[in-house]
Amino acid sequence: MTAREYLTLLGQQWRWIVGAALVGVVVAGVAVLLTPASYAASVTFYVSTASNTSSADAYQGSLLSQDRVKSYTELLSGYRLGEEVVTDLRLPDDPQSVADQVSASVSPNTVLLEARVTDASPERAQAIAGAVGRRFPALIADLERPADRTQPPTVSARVVEGPVLAPGPVSPKPLVDLGLGLAAGLLIGVTIAVVRRSLDRSVLSLAQLAKLLPHPLLGTLPRDRHTDRTPLFLRDRPMSPAAESLRAVHGNLARPDGEGVRVVVVTSAVEGEGKSTLVVNLALAEANAGGRVLLVEADLRRPRASAYLGVPAGGGLAGLLAGQGALDEAVRPGGVVRLDVLPSGPLPPNPYELVESARMDAVLAEARERYDLVLVDAPPVLPVADGLALARRADSVVVVVRAGATRGALVRRAHELLVTAGVSEVGVVFNGVTTAVEGQYAGRYLTTPAPTPAPAPAPQLPAAVAPLAAVEQRPAGPAAPSVPAPRAVASHHRRPRHAPPRQQATGGQHRTPTQGIAVGDLVGRLAARGSRTADPRPPQERSS
Repeated sequence: MTAREYLTLLGQQWRWIVGAALVGVVVAGVAVLLTPASYAASVTFYVSTASNTSSADAYQGSLLSQDRVKSYTELLSGYRLGEEVVTDLRLPDDPQSVADQVSASVSPNTVLLEARVTDASPERAQAIAGAVGRRFPALIADLERPADRTQPPTVSARVVEGPVLAPGPVSPKPLVDLGLGLAAGLLIGVTIAVVRRSLDRSVLSLAQLAKLLPHPLLGTLPRDRHTDRTPLFLRDRPMSPAAESLRAVHGNLARPDGEGVRVVVVTSAVEGEGKSTLVVNLALAEANAGGRVLLVEADLRRPRASAYLGVPAGGGLAGLLAGQGALDEAVRPGGVVRLDVLPSGPLPPNPYELVESARMDAVLAEARERYDLVLVDAPPVLPVADGLALARRADSVVVVVRAGATRGALVRRAHELLVTAGVSEVGVVFNGVTTAVEGQYAGRYLTTPAPTPAPAPAPQLPAAVAPLAAVEQRPAGPAAPSVPAPRAVASHHRRPRHAPPRQQATGGQHRTPTQGIAVGDLVGRLAARGSRTADPRPPQERSS
C-alpha cells in the first residue's frame, strides 16, 4: 500500500483508531488510580583501589575499580546486604523483600555506583538507603581484604552522596502513563485498521469500482442514516445531500445525443444494495421534472417499491403476466402527479417464467408508448435469473453497488453475467459512500443559508428640503392659491417622485455624498419657495 492509500485507510477506519486510543487512555488512567505511590531514596558510592606510587599502578587500579563496580551491582540487591540492612534497622521484613527494593546502576566509564531504594513510605525508603550506605562499604572491605589481615583491602567503597530522597513520588507518573496509554492505543487502533482492511474484500473506493465495473458512473449516493426511516428522501427531505445526488443520477440517465431512454432496469449484484430505494426516488425525480413515468415492480420475490409509495398490490404485474386484465386496470397512481405504479401483485410460484414470457415484452412495449420513462425494479442478478431476463429487455441497466458492503468478487461476477447476456448499456451508481471515499464532496454548501440582511433604507432628505417635491410637481400656469396643509399630513400623503438627474457641481456648489443634490441649487430652491410663500398673489399679478 502507498502512503496515500494508508491515509485513506486511516480516514475510513478512524472510529476504530479513536476508540482504541480512548481505551488505551482509560486503561492507563485506571492503572494510575489503582497503583500506590512509590518514593525513592538514593546513595552514591565511590569505588577505588589502594593508593599506588607509580602512574602505571594507578592506571591498573582504575581498571580494577571499573571491573569491580560491575560485580558490586549484584551485591547491592543481594540477600546478604538485605540481611544486614534488616539487622541494622531491626525490621520485621524478610531480607529478600528488602533486597528486592534496592536497585543498582553504574555511570558509564566511571567508578561511581548508585543504589536506589523504592518504598511506599518516603521515611522508610530514606532509612533503608542510609542503612545500605553504612553496610555496603563494610561488606566490600570484608570481601576485598587480603589473606594478610594486616594489609588494607585491595578495593574500597565509600559514600560520596546521600541518602537523598526524591522530592516527589517516582510512580505512578500520570502524564507519562497516560501518554504511553494513548500511544499504545493508537498503535493498536492502526493495527486493527490495517488488519480489517486486509481482510475486507468489499468495494471501498471509486478506483476499485471502475476496475470491477468498467461502465460510466452515473453518480454516488452518500451514506444516509435516515434512509431506512424515510426511504423517499427526495420527497421528504428535498434539500438533503442524498436528494441532490439523486438528481444528478437522474440527469445522467439521458443519452448524450438527446435521445431519451424509455425503459431502464435498476438491479444490483446481490440483495441489500439499495436498488428499490433508488428506483422509487428516480421515479419521483422524473415526475417532478415533468415527465410521465411508470414504475414497474418486477421483483416478484421480495417487492418493496410499492410499499415505499403506499400503493396497494392488487392484481399487479403477476396477474397481468398471467393474462388477467389489461395494463390500465393493473396500474395504480403513485401519489404524485405524472407517476404511475405497476405493483408486483401476489407473489407467483414461477417468477422467472413470467418475466421471460412474451407477455412481458408486450407489457413493456405498451408502457414504452404511453410513458416518457419506464423504471423497472428488478431482482439482483446473482441470486436469481430474473434480473438478467429483465436486463435484456431494457434500453439501459443501472447497477447499484453499496460501498463497504458488496464484495468485489460478486461485482465482477455480475459484470460478467451482464456481458454474457449481451447487455451493453450499463450505468453504475455507488451507494452509501462516505466522505473518506476519494472524490466525494464533503462541504457545507447544502446547509441552511444564513438569512439575507435587509437592504439599508434609502437616505432621507432634510426636513427643510422635503416640501420641494410638491413645489417641483406643481403644473405650469396660473393656479389658485391653496392653504398649506399641516406638515405631518403633507408628509404622509406625499406622492413619490423620481430622483432628479445628478448634475456636476460647478463654481461654489458643493455636492453632498448622500443626497446627490448641489448645495447651491438647494439654497436657490429654498429662496424661490420663500418668495412664493410670502406673496400669495397669482404669478401674473406678481410679475406685473
